[in-house]
Amino acid sequence: MNHILPIDEESWAMLLPHLKSQQMECGDFLCRSGEICKSIAFIQSGSMRAYYTSDDLLETNLLLCSQNEFICDYESFITQSPAKYNVEAIERTNVIVLSKSVLDALYAESFYWNCFGRKVAEGIYLSSKARAEELLFYGPEERYLRLMRKHPEYFQKYALKHLAGYLGIAPQSLSRIRARLVQH
Repeated sequence: MNHILPIDEESWAMLLPHLKSQQMECGDFLCRSGEICKSIAFIQSGSMRAYYTSDDLLETNLLLCSQNEFICDYESFITQSPAKYNVEAIERTNVIVLSKSVLDALYAESFYWNCFGRKVAEGIYLSSKARAEELLFYGPEERYLRLMRKHPEYFQKYALKHLAGYLGIAPQSLSRIRARLVQH
């Protein structure tokens, strides 16, 4: 949290009693599509994804998150409306969970937490904008190459089916792209 905004003892003391540590197993959900996302999770270890399942059961990963990252269905969390995405652990994951109601109370009570929330929201906006631009402006092969350059650790951390879903392509298409690039 200090890399987002340095924290003082008073602000930490306001938050600490409300944090809940939780261990999630692979396949456990923080929230499911159609439910209201009532909390945000900070990943201590492990990894999670936020994904959408289309009518033809194709999964598209909006987010792949691991250690020291926040995850939830942000729109559902902010508006308290039904989630569009499933938020799921994709391996054993330890998270620290904070409820929306507690976060709202912290925003109202504390200048620090209000600033912290704004900085997190700004980061989420910039990440979302970059993600949308990747999908809009680049083809599948260029998205794959850009992901390799920006996040080579993803290829060690996440299964190829999750990477394909993150790139917005079918696993078979990812296999063809990888085979084509090996030939060159």
